[in-house]
Amino acid sequence: MAQILPIRFQEHLQLQNLGINPANIGFSYLTMESDKFICIREKVGDQNQVVIVDLLDPTNPLRRPISADSAIMNPASKVIALKGKKDRNS
Repeated sequence: MAQILPIRFQEHLQLQNLGINPANIGFSYLTMESDKFICIREKVGDQNQVVIVDLLDPTNPLRRPISADSAIMNPASKVIALKGKKDRNS
């Protein structure tokens, strides 16, 4: 008798096709909140940024110039939680 798996895997998009650097696709740079948002921290040139991919409309990733150690989206609204070190010069 064939066993039915409780999870169905299906590829929805390739982050590289959205302009995400392959070096930033991994546990150190990327968080996924439920089935709604993916947040990627990346550095483009000298600028740090957070890229938010809304999985309901993945064709328009939102890029913000934010420097953080980690970032995750609220699953119910477009609110970003950021974690970083306090800058003593501020």
